[in-house]
Amino acid sequence: MDIKNEIVIYLLIAGILSAVRRVISGAKNGCFYAKNNTSLGYPPLLEKFIKNIHFLETPAWYSHLGLQFFLCLAIYRLCDTHQGAYGLSAYTLSFVGALLSAMGSSAIAGVFYQGYINVGSGQSFIDSGENPKSEFAFWKWSFWWYRPVYGKRRIYASILGVFTLLGGIYLGVYY
Repeated sequence: MDIKNEIVIYLLIAGILSAVRRVISGAKNGCFYAKNNTSLGYPPLLEKFIKNIHFLETPAWYSHLGLQFFLCLAIYRLCDTHQGAYGLSAYTLSFVGALLSAMGSSAIAGVFYQGYINVGSGQSFIDSGENPKSEFAFWKWSFWWYRPVYGKRRIYASILGVFTLLGGIYLGVYY
């Protein structure tokens, strides 16, 4: 496939994911306003989300990081001026670099993201007694899973995220 067509595909996917993220943001704002306007009951369109915000937050997170992944992949593929390194193809290195960039930026934000949730739940910003489980909620499915990073570990994960992001950029641009 021609590199320009490849980039167009990545940018289209990123654009769609950006639109999805914006729609989810609108739904979250709608929940905020509807929750304080209960005189008529919850609007049926928002009731599921008001009762469990994770049905919005999970797809928001995936669409945001997917958007970042595909933008990074497009940029790293444009930086591709070689045949690859370490016995790996240039595409593989671009792919891994984009994945590390998206995951690293998420890890950097983790301690702050959860900190505001902790404060809103009446806990300290960094809560050593934080629930080690996280809810995955998407469309009709919802389940809890054990996450490896919680409480004070989030600080270390944020620091590691800086190096992961930098490593992803380095792989994507220089290899």
